[in-house]
Amino acid sequence: MEPIRILNVVGRMDRGGIESFIMNLYRNIDREKIQFDFLAHYGKVDADFNDEIKELGGRIYEMPVIKSTNRTYYTRVFQYRRALINFFKNHPEYRIVHGHMTNTASIYMPIAKKYGNVSCCISHSHLSQARKGLSGVVTNLLQKSLSSHATDLFACSENAASWIYSKRDIESGKVKIINNAINASQFQFDIDKRDKIKKELNLKGELVVGHVGRFFYEKNHDFLLDIFNELLKIETNSKLLLVGEGDLFNDIKEKAINLGIIDKIIFTGKRSDVSMLMQAMDVFVMPSHFEGLPLVSIEAQAAGLKCITSDVITDEIKITDLVSFLSLSVEPQIWAKKIMEVSKYNRRNTLDLIVQNGYDINFVANYMQKFYEEKFFESAKEIKKSYEKNVVYRV
Repeated sequence: MEPIRILNVVGRMDRGGIESFIMNLYRNIDREKIQFDFLAHYGKVDADFNDEIKELGGRIYEMPVIKSTNRTYYTRVFQYRRALINFFKNHPEYRIVHGHMTNTASIYMPIAKKYGNVSCCISHSHLSQARKGLSGVVTNLLQKSLSSHATDLFACSENAASWIYSKRDIESGKVKIINNAINASQFQFDIDKRDKIKKELNLKGELVVGHVGRFFYEKNHDFLLDIFNELLKIETNSKLLLVGEGDLFNDIKEKAINLGIIDKIIFTGKRSDVSMLMQAMDVFVMPSHFEGLPLVSIEAQAAGLKCITSDVITDEIKITDLVSFLSLSVEPQIWAKKIMEVSKYNRRNTLDLIVQNGYDINFVANYMQKFYEEKFFESAKEIKKSYEKNVVYRV
C-alpha cells in the first residue's frame, strides 16, 4: 500500500522553529505509512531543509511569491489563486492539507476543497500575534474566517490558540494543542561535548550567554544587545553566542560595533548543530516581543540550561524549574543581574521531565500518525458512500 501523502503548506523550509518542528515530526513518523509533501510560498527553491526532504521521499511545490519576509505583493493575489486552482486540480492525491501558514489559509483551504479531493484542512497556529504594520493588519483580517474554512484547529500553545481562534472554539475543545516536540535525547547535557565545543569556540573561562533565533523583530535582538552590554559591566569575561541569520542581522551587527562589544559576540550564522552549541552555553536568554511556543525554549531546557525569557511568552514553556520570566519594561540592568544570579548552577539531565510533559517527538509523532490515518480513512469511507449512492445499476 502506498503511504498517505500529507500536503504541508509552509512559507519556506529554512531553519526556524516552525520548520524544525515539522522536520522533527517528519523524521520520526513512520514514512512507510505517512509521507510529507510541501507547498512552499516564499520563493526560495534552495531552502535549508529541501535536500533532506527529498532524501526522505518528500515532494516540494513552489507557489507564486506573494510575500517575502519584509514585503507583501498584494497585486499577485489573483495569480496566486489561479496557481492554487491549477495545483489542486492536478493533484487529486491529497485528501489532507496541514496548513502551517495561516495568513493565506482562507484562500488556499476553500480552493483545496472545491477543486481537489481535500476533505481535511488543518489550521495550525504557531504564533501569538502578527507582525506590526499593514501586513499584520491584513493577516489578522484574513485569519478571522479560519474556523469556517478549516476542518481541524491546532495550536502550539494556549496563546497561539487564542490569537486566531474564537473563545467558543477553544472552550468547546475543538482546538487541539500540539506540543512543539523535540528529539530530547539529542540535547541531553554532556560534559565531554561541552568541553569540546567550548575549546573549539575559544570560550574557556567565559560566561556564555546564548540565543538561537532568526534576526527578526519578534526575537528582539536589539534589547538582547543592551542586556549583554550591561552584563559586561558586571562580568567582563562574558561572551554572547548568537545562532541564526535574518533581515536584521546587519543592523544588530552595526549596533554591536557602536556599543564597542563586537569582539565579545560570536555570530555563528545558521547552524545544524544547535544541540552541540547549547552545550557551550551557560544561560539561555530570550527577550522576545512575541512567540507561539518557542521550540528553542524546550531544547534549552532539554540541554539543562537556565533560561531567562520575556513574560510575554506563554508560561507553558516552563516544564522544568530552569525557566525565569522578566518584563521587557524593566531596565536591561535587571536582566543582566538576573543572568548573574542564575549563572552558578550544576547542569543536570532533564530528559525525563521533557518526556513526561509530552515534548518528546516520539509521543507527538505517534499521535499525529494516528490522526492522519483516521482522517484519511474517514475520507475514504465518505468517497465510497458517495459513489455507492450515485452509481446507476443496469440489468
